[in-house]
Amino acid sequence: MLDQGTSTSDPQTTVPAPPPGSRGTRIGPVMDAVASGDVLAEAYDWLCQRRREAPFWHEVWDLRWRWDDLKPRLQAELLGGTFRLGATRPVHLDDGTVEAWASRDALVLKAVAIVLGRFLPPRLADGCFNWKGEGGLKGAVRAVRKALPDHDFVYRSDVRKYYASLDPEVVYRAVERHVADRRLLDLLWRYLHRSICDGGEYRDVHRGIPRGCPLSPLLGALCLADLEAEMGRLGLFFARFMDDWVVLATTRWKLRRAVRRIREIIAGLGMELAPEKTFEGRVARGFDFLGYRFGPEGVRVAEGTVGRFVERASRLYEQGAEVDRIGEYVRRWVGWVRGGLGLGVGVVGGGVDGWVGEAERGNVGIQHDDSWQCSSYAVLGA
Repeated sequence: MLDQGTSTSDPQTTVPAPPPGSRGTRIGPVMDAVASGDVLAEAYDWLCQRRREAPFWHEVWDLRWRWDDLKPRLQAELLGGTFRLGATRPVHLDDGTVEAWASRDALVLKAVAIVLGRFLPPRLADGCFNWKGEGGLKGAVRAVRKALPDHDFVYRSDVRKYYASLDPEVVYRAVERHVADRRLLDLLWRYLHRSICDGGEYRDVHRGIPRGCPLSPLLGALCLADLEAEMGRLGLFFARFMDDWVVLATTRWKLRRAVRRIREIIAGLGMELAPEKTFEGRVARGFDFLGYRFGPEGVRVAEGTVGRFVERASRLYEQGAEVDRIGEYVRRWVGWVRGGLGLGVGVVGGGVDGWVGEAERGNVGIQHDDSWQCSSYAVLGA
């Protein structure tokens, strides 16, 4: 599991004082909603589901066993502003490292994410598809596909190492702009200035937000909300999912003005654009966005997406995975690339369209020859 961890008792550390100041009309007692019975119940259900396969010695089972007694005490700490987060534990995965919180901390952070996810979206400009009800990644893809015929120029980019590069004060100010509850802001400040316990050694974190935390996607989306507001002011189409975005314009001049403003906003946040993922030019040249390729021929799965899929399938084969397991992975991947878009079998390309169609019909085995290429895969009959 991505976020399983054991409880840690971290030493007392000095947490920097939150910067003073507030601005605008802001939301009031947010922590009252976080500590409410229905929100904590939703967060508790999420935690139980997320850590249902935890080993028998994991501290989540102790929390579940004593939840009826722990819940009132937790509510009192949240309402009194005395709740304190413990240290995280790094979990090293194939695609990087995530930070695991103790179960009690993870539950509280999920509750905060639930409440902020309800309060914040109505206060923000349109264009970000991270928020609940906005369609997610596929919603962003659909919006771009629909708008593409009316535009000739595109700018697509994202932020280099977005989570790791976020300045804690930038994140804090982004939330403080909308939230006035000091109890929640204090909790947020401690979340941003957390400690990591790795093999018994503690180190303080001075930059970035943790992967594997239920609150991080919401904060990551919020910190770039000025992009939507600015593109709306310029009257341009803008679609963003987390730190990946697309701007569409009818003229090159309008696009260049948008690019200039985006660069200014990103630089003002202390971050850098990822040049290898940046494209500026005519729509007719085609561009990749969120795993799909947009061009004159329509929408297809991007080559990089297919390549990562084949690499994963190859790794499963090399590790001696059962045919049924590999086939299940194929079916899930096919369901993901086509889900919510109404795309046909021919959108995959890379020599794999034939067996993608077979996989959808239930023929799930994969046979492999020694070339390890997309075209080397063939579906076995059921």
